[in-house]
Amino acid sequence: MNNQILSPKSQSVPATVMNGALGGKIHHIRFLPLLILAMLVNILSQSTHETGHLMVYQIRGRDPVWGFTKIVQIWDTPPVNPNVWVEIRGTEGEPGWLKLSSPLKGKAENVIASAAGPLAGLLGAVLGLVLARWSRKITWQQIGLVFSLAASLVAVLYYLRSPIRTGGDEYDIAVQLGIAKPFVEGLLLLAFIACLMLGLRILPTWRTRLYWLGTILLGSVVTGIPMVMADPFVIAQVDTGNPWFQSVLGYSLPVFVVILLTCVGICAWSRWQNKKGFTKQNFIGVQNGQ
Repeated sequence: MNNQILSPKSQSVPATVMNGALGGKIHHIRFLPLLILAMLVNILSQSTHETGHLMVYQIRGRDPVWGFTKIVQIWDTPPVNPNVWVEIRGTEGEPGWLKLSSPLKGKAENVIASAAGPLAGLLGAVLGLVLARWSRKITWQQIGLVFSLAASLVAVLYYLRSPIRTGGDEYDIAVQLGIAKPFVEGLLLLAFIACLMLGLRILPTWRTRLYWLGTILLGSVVTGIPMVMADPFVIAQVDTGNPWFQSVLGYSLPVFVVILLTCVGICAWSRWQNKKGFTKQNFIGVQNGQ
């Protein structure tokens, strides 16, 4: 009978609902979920860049301690116990100390350590595009796209500010290789612009693209500023030997916990969006007599 009432277990569920989004479109996402995802992804994107650096130091046995946005470092004023730090010199000859067991040695090791951060960020942006294109779940497509756009947008803005800033990974690479800093930054800028453009092409209209970019930029600011502000506190606690700030896999303990919670938060966000999509589709189906 056409008027047969189906039990909830016997109702068919559209494939797009199982994918967790109304209509199965990657751009079908409201402002608040998109902002929350952008905030989480910005933390993960920053940690991806820093992990690139950290892995080189770990592989070479340098025992680094990392904060949110940089290796734990002190400038001008010596640390409490200089014996467990490595002394360096800044671009202007100012004294500094890095939280390492031993310094990097040789041109190759220094270049690889400096390049690992930007290259890890670029690889993350590319993998985000792959996820956005080929993941079977719409929520993970959204996560991949937001990650790629966030990593690319922040990098492009960073490189466009090159004339008004000094130092940085690209400066270290250029000095070690004896080449111009703009050349190194130009190559990375073009690569990130390519990722940004490819990511934006996934979205259907320029209005949607600007909406996503604006929300992602807002999320990056909301989480980026607190990370930058937290680093001096982390550095001070590491310097005093606070056991709650000891190294865990190269990261200071609170930083490691935040990164771990961020990954859990992204998975929880995916489940939240899946549940929302499933509930809304069922409600619409009931209203339409399905």
